Amino acid sequence: MKSVERIDWLAWWQLLRVANVFTAMSNVIAGFLLVHRDWQPILPLMLLVLTSILLYEAGMVLNDACDAELDAKERPERPIPSGRVSKQNALRVGIALLVGGVFTACVVSWLRNQWLTAQISITLAATIVGYNIGVKSAHFGPLAMGGCRFMNVLLGASVGANLVISTEAPAAWVYAALIGVYTMGITILARRETESSFLRANVTRLIQLFIVFDATVSALAAGWLSGLAVLSLLIPTRLLARKLPMT
Repeated sequence: MKSVERIDWLAWWQLLRVANVFTAMSNVIAGFLLVHRDWQPILPLMLLVLTSILLYEAGMVLNDACDAELDAKERPERPIPSGRVSKQNALRVGIALLVGGVFTACVVSWLRNQWLTAQISITLAATIVGYNIGVKSAHFGPLAMGGCRFMNVLLGASVGANLVISTEAPAAWVYAALIGVYTMGITILARRETESSFLRANVTRLIQLFIVFDATVSALAAGWLSGLAVLSLLIPTRLLARKLPMT
């Protein structure tokens, strides 16, 4: 009788970088609150958060799958080069997460009778794929990463607001752009993180700061309780980061 391959769940959690996902969630929530000034409508918001999670995790998995050969030299302890997760399975899961993220965004667009959310998700998914299959090694790799975070914020802002003419649009665009530029800076710094554990720790702290920025914006947009709610995402992030590296 053929034995069933045992799943190494810890390896998968490491591959998914689950501590990071709360930063993607906070980006979407901040974008949503910037245009709504409230947590309603809650169902589209929950679906947008799910969309962000799926697309972000797709990026994490596909990143490691595409970097398997490089990681075998620089970070052999990672799940794929160490043999705990196969590259083929990682690619399958990454693609499934990508499709799932676009699907949930399309559901939001259908519920709200607008297709901006779906369009942003498709563009974001295409950018994720493009980054991982070749752009990351180019000089404009950080620009692609910044674009992903930029679109993640706009994903939250896309529900119920015309991002071209609404009075809330400028704040959403400006904040999304600032998050994009900040992400570019982190990406440039992270390219050298293999040179020093100290540098790697600093990159981790800079990633966690996304939540602080999003909490501040959320407080300004929807009150201090909203800011505290977003800031609370820092708790699971830091707890998980003790066991699961964020970079």
